Formats: sequence, structure tokens, C-alpha cells
Amino acid sequence: MGYALLDAATDPATILESGIVRAAPEASDAERLVAIATHLDALIKQFAPAAVALERLFFNKNAKTAMRVAEARGVALLCAARARVAVAEYTPQEVKLSVTGTGGADKKQVQRMLTIVLALAEPITEDNVADAVAIAVTHAQRERFGAAVALAST
Repeated sequence: MGYALLDAATDPATILESGIVRAAPEASDAERLVAIATHLDALIKQFAPAAVALERLFFNKNAKTAMRVAEARGVALLCAARARVAVAEYTPQEVKLSVTGTGGADKKQVQRMLTIVLALAEPITEDNVADAVAIAVTHAQRERFGAAVALAST
């Protein structure tokens, strides 16, 4: 499971930390979920995020993959709820549209745009990390837009 923490107060937003939550290859499904929970709990405690943004689950032709994604999402939702952190969810199309300007972008296009949008010295090459960063960027953009609309309405 990829994760990313952004400081959205900077322009461009700054990646504070990102990576993959890994479990031992021989770990059971339950041990994999414990590893995710332990890692997310530690990140939430260390960084005290204002929100946890997740990819909204969509129908997947591979039922096994969909189940594993759903389980990991459930753990992330639980960790956020226990810490009383707001949760935002975005579909893959919303994320692609937000980062690249088109909902039909492929992973390489998203990775290239993240390099530009965040002014990164090197592209993010690991798919799960790039997905997590893109979701975080989408949330930061939505929050910034919402704040601008609220300010304009006052």
C-alpha cells in the first residue's frame, strides 16, 4: 500500500514523506493488515494530518485484487477514524483529471505531471507511491479550491 504526506501550505506542495507499507512475503493476510495499521497509526501520530485521502474503490475485474484493496482501505479508514482524522475519497478518474487534466490519463502521464506540479527533481517511479501522491495532491487542490470559494462567498 502506497502512502504520501504532503505539506499543502507550500507552493508547490511538498512531499513530507512517501513510500510503501510492506509486509514480509510470507506474511498472512491478517499480518499484512496489521503491518498496514501499525504503519498508518505511526504516520498519523507523527504527522497529525488534517485529513486522510483515499482512492474510492471501483469495480475491478480481478476479484482477488479488489478484495485486497478493500481490506487495505478498511484498515486505513479504521486508523483515520480512531485518530478522529477526516477522510476524503476520490475515484481514479477524479485523481487523473485533477493531476493531468484528463480522466483517462495513464500511470506514466500521472507520474510525469506529478514531477511538474510538485517541482520534483526526480520522477516518482513506483506506481503505488505515485498513486498515493496523486491522491494527496488531488485532496490538497480540492481543499484549496474549497477555501477560495468560501472566501469569495463571504
